[in-house]
Amino acid sequence: MPEAKEKGSQKVQEFKTFVKAHPHVLKKVKQKEKTLQELFEEWMLFGEEDPSWYEENQEENPEKDREATNEKGIGSMIGAIKQMNFEEVQKGIEQFSGAVYSIQEVLSQFRKPKAQPPYSQSHSPFPFRHD
Repeated sequence: MPEAKEKGSQKVQEFKTFVKAHPHVLKKVKQKEKTLQELFEEWMLFGEEDPSWYEENQEENPEKDREATNEKGIGSMIGAIKQMNFEEVQKGIEQFSGAVYSIQEVLSQFRKPKAQPPYSQSHSPFPFRHD
C-alpha cells in the first residue's frame, strides 16, 4: 500500500511540474469550466503529450471549436484505448461486478417476502379426504 501512495504522490508532483510549465492549462479552472481534479484526471488519462494541452489560444468560432473538440475527443479516446492495460480493466470490471452483486445481496435481505396465502383444503399436499 505505501508503494501505491508513493506512486500517487509522484504523479501529483509530475502534474504540478506540468502545470508550472504550462500555466495556460489552468485557464479552465479559473473560468470555472473544470476543476483541478478533472484536469489531473485528464492528464493521467491522456498524458502530457496530448495536443489539447498545447492549444493556448483558440479562435472565437464556436462551430470550429465544436469540430476541433470532436476530433480531439475521438483522437484522445483512441490514444487512451491504445494505452490501456486490459488486464487492469478486466480486474476493475470484476471488482465492480462483485460490488454490484454484494449490493444486490444486501438489498435482497431487506426485501419483504411475498405474502403466501394459507393452505386451503383444495391445496392440500395430501390427495385423500377426511370422512
